Amino acid sequence: MVTTIDGKILSGGRGENVMDLGSEADHAMMRSIENTHDAVMIGAGSLRATLGLWYPKNLKRFVVTSTGRLDFGVRFFSEAPEMAWVVTGADVAARLPKGIQALVSGPPVDWAEVLSEMRTHHGIERLLVEGGSELNASILQEDLVDELYLTVAPKIKLGRDVPTYADGEPLAREALLRFVLVSNTTVDDEVFLRYQRRR
Repeated sequence: MVTTIDGKILSGGRGENVMDLGSEADHAMMRSIENTHDAVMIGAGSLRATLGLWYPKNLKRFVVTSTGRLDFGVRFFSEAPEMAWVVTGADVAARLPKGIQALVSGPPVDWAEVLSEMRTHHGIERLLVEGGSELNASILQEDLVDELYLTVAPKIKLGRDVPTYADGEPLAREALLRFVLVSNTTVDDEVFLRYQRRR
């Protein structure tokens, strides 16, 4: 994920293109991270707001939606359609267009079940989650994250209702998740951070 200095993940409004938040160096860093993973997962809102989003054809990709409100003509689905899945409940899965693959769970999504199926039936050992804030929060809430990659863009957004890296319900003070800084790299005015979960 890339955030502003004040932790926001949007440069405009919800649903608007977010590709301008990070620099070309951030985009290149994301591609290099993707190349070390077996699959990526993204929330439906992030997919709608990331115009022109594409992945290498050998990378499995999953989009999480509770409504099925997706544009099935975008590159996410049209390029290597055999590599794309929708993670959703049974009711929505039954309404998906012909040829669109579904991984059925919920609602709400049972993340332990989904991740187990990804590993068992899809051979996925390393899954990269690319947001948005509600998807991040749902898997962090269940303590299912081993590493975090965070780019801090040299920008300030502000806004009480602007999403952050992870929104969702707050954790209790005694349940805060603690991470260890593994690396930090600076390119011009951007900072690239990598954390590992301290268990």
